[in-house]
Amino acid sequence: MTVNIDFIYSDTCPDCPPAKKTVERVVKEFEDVEVNYLRAKDVPEKLDEYDITHIPTIIIDGEVSHVEVVNDKELKEKIQEKKNGQK
Repeated sequence: MTVNIDFIYSDTCPDCPPAKKTVERVVKEFEDVEVNYLRAKDVPEKLDEYDITHIPTIIIDGEVSHVEVVNDKELKEKIQEKKNGQK
């Protein structure tokens, strides 16, 4: 089962590059994880759909999991939950 992650960012966001590095580092530890890097201004429908007001925002399998801040431990736990079929 593939876990899908949408990483929504902005080119001017100071928190986005370190968060992106965290995502890139963590997903290497898992098989079947697909990450889509989406520039916020290019996906206004996602911003509306998920009521996104802060970035970076990480959506895992259709559920907002992290906003502005992400760390390795929490992201790993969330991906593992999704891989185990939990919510």
